[in-house]
Amino acid sequence: MRITLTVQLAAVCVVTTMLTTGSASAALTAIVPAYFYPTTNSPWDDLNAAASRIPVTAIMNPGSGPGNFQDSNYVGAVDNLRTAGGKVIGYVSTSYGNRTAAAVKADIDKYVSWYNIDGIFFDEMTNTGTTGTLNYYQDIYDYVKAINSGWEVMGNPGTSTTESYLTRPVADSLLVHENVGASYPGYTPSSWNFNYDPSQIGHLVHTAATEADMLNYLDLAVQRNAGQVYITDDVLGNPWDTLPSYWDAEVTRIEEINNAPPPAGPQTMSNPVVNGSIVVTGNDRTDWAGVPAYDVDGADTAGPEVDYQQVQVAHDDDNFYFRFQLNTSGFLGFRHNIFIDVDQDRTTGFRGSGDQLSIGADFLLQGSSVFSFAGASATTWGWSFLGTQPWDDFPTTDIETQIPRSLIGNPDGFDFVLFGDNSTTADYYPNTGEAGAGGDLLRYLVNGPLAGDLDGDGFVGISDLNIVLGNWNLNVPPGDPLADPSGDGFVGIDDLNIVLGNWNAGTPPGTAGDVGNIPEPGTLALLMLGGVAMIRRAPLF
Repeated sequence: MRITLTVQLAAVCVVTTMLTTGSASAALTAIVPAYFYPTTNSPWDDLNAAASRIPVTAIMNPGSGPGNFQDSNYVGAVDNLRTAGGKVIGYVSTSYGNRTAAAVKADIDKYVSWYNIDGIFFDEMTNTGTTGTLNYYQDIYDYVKAINSGWEVMGNPGTSTTESYLTRPVADSLLVHENVGASYPGYTPSSWNFNYDPSQIGHLVHTAATEADMLNYLDLAVQRNAGQVYITDDVLGNPWDTLPSYWDAEVTRIEEINNAPPPAGPQTMSNPVVNGSIVVTGNDRTDWAGVPAYDVDGADTAGPEVDYQQVQVAHDDDNFYFRFQLNTSGFLGFRHNIFIDVDQDRTTGFRGSGDQLSIGADFLLQGSSVFSFAGASATTWGWSFLGTQPWDDFPTTDIETQIPRSLIGNPDGFDFVLFGDNSTTADYYPNTGEAGAGGDLLRYLVNGPLAGDLDGDGFVGISDLNIVLGNWNLNVPPGDPLADPSGDGFVGIDDLNIVLGNWNAGTPPGTAGDVGNIPEPGTLALLMLGGVAMIRRAPLF
């Protein structure tokens, strides 16, 4: 049902907190082990200044825990940071599960009595999921939550660990990487890390010598779905006893990441054609005339190897058709790969070692051969051969093929990435198709884009609403698919009504996102009445 909203002055006082749903928790946070004493002009003052610009959570540690008495300097430091907008959680050692629960709880009680904190940080957490370990951490987790259910419980195994710590849960968030900067580029997170909100995954990196290293590592952290991050040039033995020399630059970069415009989502097309109008044969490509192409990818692979430049996809009642044009002749056959994700869920299907692909592929079209995914997990994989399909590689710079819709389950659409398996540098289309969960992919729909689906996930929900609200009252290029579904060049009530008029339409995505945070449209309309005039562009992650 179409919902029309009228902004009324009488409704200005209506609560509008729902407008940030799905964004605040995913903003990149500086999680700072603040193991330095809060004297006058200490690094705590720099944390206060940063907290006005970015989310900051400081881990306080007066004496390998709360210490033996309340320290007035820490009382002031905690209160000042919280007043500035930051959070503080208290350090408690668990000695890899060997410290008694009674001793751990005694430290928690001291923090409760002495400091106005926001949660507890369990250090020296084991990284194994035995029943005894889980029961131990469950007990102290429940103890914290009984004191204040809103407190964050962060665990620090400091390395890859078992997902059961979050699924049970025995922690709200985990630091799954704590190591020197030189190891970070080669670090491969566990695949399950990508199934959770970034705020639940943290990385600490020390001995990162240069500002350039820090900037690179922050970008890598975002690609690896880490929402709580801290990079420092401080070194062992205690790499947490001061802030890094490039702290201001780190704050600025985190601020830039958090204030970046929302992603546009995958480029999406739907190109129905008359049955039999495309024929995969000979060197004739005139039957592709009028079929729109995805964005052009310029030359980026040297030598006579696969270098994709332009891709077209179409469908009729029976088949999906692919045509890809190359900058060079390239190698043929198995070196051409189209990874196809029919459930549009990056967490299922093939991603490859280290989550190297941005897609969870259910099918692979490799040259003329079609395979279905037959693996136990994204990185423990195998393929089942389904058969061969027509394939025309003459000329070798302009190749077409097809795949029966029924062979891949007759989906309503799919995501896909092209991969040129070259002898030197592989070529991806899109170029960031190898960048794990942070990479790009392309989307093809049988019935065309869903009205109101602004993020391109095949479902109209809260993330699409946030795109409109984040661009509220802005002039945009007419027809901008990101925020202007009405096509009038202005983001306003017409665009909002398109989203609300299609609320809950489509298939909910398989990954965490819109589902579970969706207000009833009537409630949404009531809340919106007083809030739309106040909206400005904001991070919408």
